[in-house]
Amino acid sequence: MVFLKKFDDLTNIELLEIMQLRQEVFMVEQAIIETDIDVYDQVCLHAFIKKDGHIVSYARLVDKHDQLYIGRVVTKKAYRNQGFSTEIMKYFIERNDVLAVSAQVQVIPFYKKLGFKEVGKKYKEAGIPHQKMVFIK
Repeated sequence: MVFLKKFDDLTNIELLEIMQLRQEVFMVEQAIIETDIDVYDQVCLHAFIKKDGHIVSYARLVDKHDQLYIGRVVTKKAYRNQGFSTEIMKYFIERNDVLAVSAQVQVIPFYKKLGFKEVGKKYKEAGIPHQKMVFIK
């Protein structure tokens, strides 16, 4: 089950678990040395899945430059390849006509399976090659 909450509706524990998960994956596993927490965290929608009472998969939906962007798509290492990120993505797809992602190049196939298409040229974000991708119903 996907939970969807505004920043002010997150419990302290949920916020802590989201930030820990993002830090664990982006900063420790992927060695991204950039600030993960940003101004969008307060204004976006936070989607997550819990198992055994704890957040194991997460993504956020940000209205940026008049486009809805899905970002910070992440799943705890022990819970990967079980369809949690796919479930969150499908949740967003069912509720929106147009979506965009800034996809790390290695996960482009994941987004393509969901119906996203590559737009423009590849670029670097946080020192990692990315590709803008869009989904249009």
